[in-house]
Amino acid sequence: MINHLFDDNWIESRKQNEVSWKSEVLKDITGNGTIYLNCIAKWFSEFPGSKKEKNHLKSSLKSPKNTDHLGAVNELSWWKFWTSRCFELNPIPTGNGATPDFILNLNEEESVIFEVTTLNPSQNESCQDLTFSQQNSTRRIIEKAKNKIEQFQYGIRKNIPVVLILFNYDEWRGYGARFNRPPHAELTEIPIEISGIIYLERSVRDGIPYFKKGSIFFAENPRSCLSLPVKSKSTLSSIFKKEDDWIICDKHCISTK
Repeated sequence: MINHLFDDNWIESRKQNEVSWKSEVLKDITGNGTIYLNCIAKWFSEFPGSKKEKNHLKSSLKSPKNTDHLGAVNELSWWKFWTSRCFELNPIPTGNGATPDFILNLNEEESVIFEVTTLNPSQNESCQDLTFSQQNSTRRIIEKAKNKIEQFQYGIRKNIPVVLILFNYDEWRGYGARFNRPPHAELTEIPIEISGIIYLERSVRDGIPYFKKGSIFFAENPRSCLSLPVKSKSTLSSIFKKEDDWIICDKHCISTK
């Protein structure tokens, strides 16, 4: 049974191309495709916020464009990973200026802000020479970070460290993402407004989103103007170590068709 977020009208709409995530899902709509859609719809229904506040997220999830859909699912996956493990992770309300995505409250005195983004194949003029090359990941990360400066400065104004959560993929693979890790030494070029970066790969197995443990990489920014406090650093460094090789995003999820 398909959840109402992806209703019959959405299924019957043919406004997608052959490489769209939607096409991949509809090919397996009687099996894992339905599991995937129901999982994403359930997360969306549980995600905090009013109908108006969630409108953009809803449109992105339903979009046949890979970049729109994957970006939205990455945000949901990150939120669900933390909340299903009993952490307090809340979306940051949008305001007049640019705001980051989430705030993780570890205790009354310590919080971390997350800005979730997806490193898509480069189509930016300043990166055209990269021609989708995986060997230039750091350059593309820096360009992506520069476009998010306003979100990072939000954390500086609040005196809360900001960590960039980077889902990286360079070509379409099913419903998931493909990861390429840049050399650690090159992180010295990351803007000082960022306290750290977490790279990870999200994939889908039997219709359920997972993170691949072996792909996850946490690094502090040695030039940051706002360092991560001890508890924050410890939490971000250890949270994935306790998990299996394939980390289910929703710890309470049970795969059923």
